[in-house]
Amino acid sequence: MHTRFPEPILKLPISQLGLSEEFSLVCELAGFHTAGELLERHTSELIKVPGFSYHLLGEYIEFLETHHLCHYLDME
Repeated sequence: MHTRFPEPILKLPISQLGLSEEFSLVCELAGFHTAGELLERHTSELIKVPGFSYHLLGEYIEFLETHHLCHYLDME
């Protein structure tokens, strides 16, 4: 389990985060299990993941905004 992002919600399975079924499915197929794993990738990399559309990127960013986690987005 990754510890770079300490917030507990980032360690929960994506399927438990209240995101769309499409989002959960694309993440599952791409091998992402938690939001913390997504945060380890730059958004420019995520959009290249098969099935990860700009619509899903927007959903992901909205989730981060809702939980006050956008400061982690695209960290180096």
